[in-house]
Amino acid sequence: MSKSIFISCVFEDSHHIETIKSWATGKRLGDVVITHETEDKRILGKEAIKQHIKSKIQGASLIIVLIGQDNHNHDWIESEVELANSFHKQILCVRLPHTTGAVPDILINYSLISFDPESITRSID
Repeated sequence: MSKSIFISCVFEDSHHIETIKSWATGKRLGDVVITHETEDKRILGKEAIKQHIKSKIQGASLIIVLIGQDNHNHDWIESEVELANSFHKQILCVRLPHTTGAVPDILINYSLISFDPESITRSID
């Protein structure tokens, strides 16, 4: 049975989701299915974000948070991580190439892994 992976990122980094999807399609991440948010609900606030994405995160086996330049101060990322924690989901923090942005406070105790299929596959339970 496939594992469902939810990708969390800020809109500006969402183009990296296509790379991860291509790794998944090519079975470079094992037997996984990639899901992610497709609508921008930031303007509605943190609670609206949580309600909108709740079922996607609840149905995922694990969450990958893409860490880039500017996600350290976005309610969207914080909301997704709070939901993932409430459902006791495994969370992987993946550093995007050529970025040095801070890790969101809510993820400060997580290790960063590289943005490559081997690192991600090794980190998936």
